[in-house]
Amino acid sequence: MPDERKRVVDAFSRKLDAAYHRAAISSYDELARRLEAIEAADAGTAARLRTHLSRSSAWAILKGRRERIPSWDKVSLLVRVFQAAATERGIPVETIGTLAEWKVRHEEAMTGYRLAPVPAPVPAPAPARAGASGDLPGGPQTWWHPFADIVPRWFEGYLNHEFLSDLITSYEPSYVPGLLQTRRYAAEIIALTHGHEPRERLDRRVELRMRRQRHLERGNGRPHMWAIINEGALRHGPVRPATMRGQIRHLLRLGPHVSVQILPASHPAHDAADGPITILRFGSLKLSDLVFLEDADSALYPTAEADRAYYQKAVNKLGLAALRPEPSKALLRGIENEL
Repeated sequence: MPDERKRVVDAFSRKLDAAYHRAAISSYDELARRLEAIEAADAGTAARLRTHLSRSSAWAILKGRRERIPSWDKVSLLVRVFQAAATERGIPVETIGTLAEWKVRHEEAMTGYRLAPVPAPVPAPAPARAGASGDLPGGPQTWWHPFADIVPRWFEGYLNHEFLSDLITSYEPSYVPGLLQTRRYAAEIIALTHGHEPRERLDRRVELRMRRQRHLERGNGRPHMWAIINEGALRHGPVRPATMRGQIRHLLRLGPHVSVQILPASHPAHDAADGPITILRFGSLKLSDLVFLEDADSALYPTAEADRAYYQKAVNKLGLAALRPEPSKALLRGIENEL
């Protein structure tokens, strides 16, 4: 079952994200401008210690891309921004909540986090057999070795198996799946968490993601990919509008071996998953399905049969709630025109 601590973090993030949307803030660029304005005002107030919250950090907090509950100073800064935006737009500030109310929520979340059991680490699956990857030189456990310095240990097991899969099922609540990203979209997403690194290293991270996409370009009928994407990831994703338009056009041009379904942002089926879920299925009966739960700086590989069934059921629930492929394309065109 999912990590209970992560459940607490995700639940608190969803509350903050809901307040962000109730404040009718149009984009993360607007959020960043408002954060900077309040931070600048705080810098001139001796009674208040200045708190800095970058655009990327705010995005990570709101989307639950963290391992811990954010500190109260960052939460209070976000709430003040939401309150100011709501007031300017004539939205009742009660819909956002007072700082006192958010302080209670934050303390409850911190208590829940401290009391939640710490999960035992789940090791990545063993590397697949060499030579089983068909046209991959050197086998699946070596193709990515030129990028070994930027591949975290927790990601190695997934990379060793992705190129062997016949079916890739993916649910993404916050952004477009990596296998379907354009180079420009990938560069902006990677910069959110690795923007402090040298340009050459950032470029190599992007190149690794593009190399992974060769698996979808083999043209021999395998693999098939079923991608379920949250509508909010397309409307409120942390990339530039022009980048998102190009990304949406790419999704519309994908071949028949990739099925894309959009899950409406307001649909309650989002509760079926706490974060991204990827399930790999293989043609060989010797390889069991691989469930991959990626977080900002770690991942879980549930191996118990009950856990695999749990996540497969969660993805199926999301797929049934999402728009079918053709209506999804219509929604994608509509979002592209609105950006």
